[in-house]
Amino acid sequence: MFKPLLTLLSFTMAFGSSSTATLDEPFQTSFASLSHSACISLFYRAGRMGCSTESRDVQTGELQYFDASIKYPVYKNPFVLVMDEADLTSENVQTAVSNNRWGLLKGILVLNNTDDSTYYSPGPLAPQGRKTPSKNVNYGSFNYAWNSIGDGLYLSNLFGTPIAFLNEADVSSYIRQVSQDSDSEIVAEFNYYMGPETMDSPTCLSWIDNDDVWRPKCLPLGGTSVWATAGSPDVVSQRRKLEDGSSSSSRPVVMVTTAMDSTSMFHDLVPAANTAASNILTLLMAAKILGASVDDATLDALPNRILFGFFQGETYGFIGSRAFLRDVAYPGFQCDSDLTVRAVSSKSNSKHKEKACLYPLRHSLEFQKLGNIAGMIAVDQVGLLATSNTMYAQTDGSNFGGFISNVLQAVGTNSYSAAASNVAGQYFPPSPLTSLLSLSGGAVGGAILTGYNDVFVASGFYESRKDSVMTQDMDLDAIAAAATLLARSALAAAYDDGSYDSDTASSYALNLISETKSDDKTLLALANCLYLDGSCEYLHEYARAENLNEKLRSGLDFGIGMPLGTPPNYYVGVYNADYGQPFVQVEDKRYGAYNGDRYGKQKTDAFSLRPTLLEQSIRGMLNDFLGRGSVDSSGSVPSSLSSCS
Repeated sequence: MFKPLLTLLSFTMAFGSSSTATLDEPFQTSFASLSHSACISLFYRAGRMGCSTESRDVQTGELQYFDASIKYPVYKNPFVLVMDEADLTSENVQTAVSNNRWGLLKGILVLNNTDDSTYYSPGPLAPQGRKTPSKNVNYGSFNYAWNSIGDGLYLSNLFGTPIAFLNEADVSSYIRQVSQDSDSEIVAEFNYYMGPETMDSPTCLSWIDNDDVWRPKCLPLGGTSVWATAGSPDVVSQRRKLEDGSSSSSRPVVMVTTAMDSTSMFHDLVPAANTAASNILTLLMAAKILGASVDDATLDALPNRILFGFFQGETYGFIGSRAFLRDVAYPGFQCDSDLTVRAVSSKSNSKHKEKACLYPLRHSLEFQKLGNIAGMIAVDQVGLLATSNTMYAQTDGSNFGGFISNVLQAVGTNSYSAAASNVAGQYFPPSPLTSLLSLSGGAVGGAILTGYNDVFVASGFYESRKDSVMTQDMDLDAIAAAATLLARSALAAAYDDGSYDSDTASSYALNLISETKSDDKTLLALANCLYLDGSCEYLHEYARAENLNEKLRSGLDFGIGMPLGTPPNYYVGVYNADYGQPFVQVEDKRYGAYNGDRYGKQKTDAFSLRPTLLEQSIRGMLNDFLGRGSVDSSGSVPSSLSSCS
């Protein structure tokens, strides 16, 4: 069970001199706050991981350079270690902590001067598996070392040892120089308290102050996952009208999915070019290819529906995919008695009649119109290929997974193909498919299209700040090919009637979907946004359209959500009213859950949420790419850690 939580407490880091101030030298004790990124603490049910000071008192020490080539020295005064980034390993940090018997180590500064050839991944060898808080929501063998350069540092409990990364290379060069000077009196000061050493998520969430008022001392991680189905809207298709009446009459659903987030040692530095951005780009392009190649009438006539799903919080216990799948099918969401209502007050002028639930709060119940899940196709890390012009099908050993693997190998492009992974059917990497296998007990499975074979591509620097286009170019030719393979395999899966005839299904998909190239204008525009400029105009255009749609639907206008930033940052972030948590507005007041009897009395009563710019724009793009045929059957599902139980 995994419930990591982010405590929002102050952190400052400053530099100054250890000399005593005098009237002649009035500025000797002044401090300069330098641009930095912090390692913070996360809490889960059984404890904590990450960094912090021991108390609210500042921790101050003289700068001392860490030289990994010599024996760890004995220091007589309080000190702060200055490390080259390549030396920030679990072994070196644990050595420093274990030698801190007298409490003189006050923190670690990490220099921005790493040689990429000696870099590592601070993530674990077995992502979300052995020795991680997520192991209990994994499925099958979770000891497999997918991340061969994984060090596991970010899993460490470094209470009492604040760590900060210096963002600027020139400042790092200066700090390195002065820290090697034995006569230097430069000191660093940390104010970085994140709760007592024994803090865990249940304690943090259930905190009651002295006035007996519940005031949680932390916030959960989470966001808004986005999904959409392909095909005509229910107002057009008679079949869809019948299906949308109840899930019992709906066709089975083939899910095509990916993760939207990643992490690193420093949560302000998560460029995630290969682990998130490439996944999002590939799946969006697959939706565009399908929508442009296959008309709604054809999609409506197939035995299965296609659903595209982008899930938030996957790095931390598969938050988004577990929340969605538990609502849809495992075991399926149940609204408390008499608390199912219209999502927009019947007194308003809105024509939308979709349902919502007051408690437990769900801002939309459109997911209840989905049929049984037939299987899943996921995509992961296709921006860097382990083998030139080759991608890999990772499977779980199920009939559906074997079928999709065969399809992927049959529907390659002129230059790119897929092959079965060396460990197919034995081990499979973490992805939304893990949630489906875990929650269904292995009854429903699938396959994952990846850029790696039996281990992650080392040069991708998994879950680190080096997973960036500044370090390694992403292969747009491979991404265009992966999108083509995904679109074709999704169509083949929708065509299959349960016989798992991969040859016939593959031929059907190949006849309808042509190959997309890397010079596609949409692909290039999205690549610029997702890799370089997370505040780009392209995303804003779609977000503005979605914001207008929401204003017309509910009467609520939130503007544009929080951007990814420049460069983009794919850390999932906290879950609150400004970041994906749904609410219900009742008589101009907003509630995270409501069991009163006043809802619907005013025309302004409505359910809504405020997604980020990325989440907002993805929904807009799905509605556009799928021919706007999915406007009434697309939606978002809040992804919070409360779903991981």
